[in-house]
Amino acid sequence: MKIIHNLDEWQQISGESAPPGPVTGVLVGPPDHFDIVDVRNEHMKDQVGNVRHDLAWDQWRRFCQSIIQLGLKVHQIEVEPDQVDAVFTANPSLSTSDRRGNPRIILGRMNHPNRIPETEFHLKAYTELGLQCDELPSTITTWEGNGDTLRDLTRPLLWCGLGPRSELAGHIAAAEILDLDLALLELPDPRYYHLDTALAILNESTIAIVADAFNSEGLELLNGAFENLIEVDPQEAQHRLAGNMWSPDGSHVLISSQTPVTSANLKAHGFRVIETETDEFLKSGGSVFCMRQEFRDAR
Repeated sequence: MKIIHNLDEWQQISGESAPPGPVTGVLVGPPDHFDIVDVRNEHMKDQVGNVRHDLAWDQWRRFCQSIIQLGLKVHQIEVEPDQVDAVFTANPSLSTSDRRGNPRIILGRMNHPNRIPETEFHLKAYTELGLQCDELPSTITTWEGNGDTLRDLTRPLLWCGLGPRSELAGHIAAAEILDLDLALLELPDPRYYHLDTALAILNESTIAIVADAFNSEGLELLNGAFENLIEVDPQEAQHRLAGNMWSPDGSHVLISSQTPVTSANLKAHGFRVIETETDEFLKSGGSVFCMRQEFRDAR
């Protein structure tokens, strides 16, 4: 396993792998108990108690319908009372592909005490679907799954965010389970506390990035690794979490509504943009990518 920190080390990457299989479905969490009860990130400031629950439900249903219209299956976890963040299914697990293209699931370790039980909800859902899960070593305390860990679509590599929610040891353990290399990206800006708020891998050669979220070394690495970089509008990134977009098929991109500059940039690169209202969830610092965990078939 190689650990890549910069562009010089990137030039040394080698090895073959089977690419991930196609996305066939998602795991979502209904907003039964979604609320903002404290401040866990920069976006939640002044939002405690401000969730409009009926509107959150409507936005979540429309989000799921957009996914179904793309031909994907939607699977729901069962959410227990007091689990106010369970709607953000990207974090308590990572459903991805290993070096050989086989689907694999790794259970996460949530940072906030209130979110720790969410991993059990994911385990139950995966088990009911007949899927097996891997667990990290007990020594790892914080690793927030797909929120900080993105699978490269062509190379045997995980892109990993080093910020407040995932420790390096967690990334290394996940890479060992998947038999993949690591590319590490520092997240110094508290507005972009998860990698998925600032980096979206749209297809084999194209990413969308929030430039403000990375240091110079990270930006240089991303520029050297991908042929096409689409820059997310800074204001839309900060206020609409436009960087938290998701492309399930390399063609369509789901993104939060009221993001005209970023959406125009995506369309200019040939993507079909699906804007979806996530305003109630933005208050909690989450949007499109946070609200789904994808399933992939074997390659």
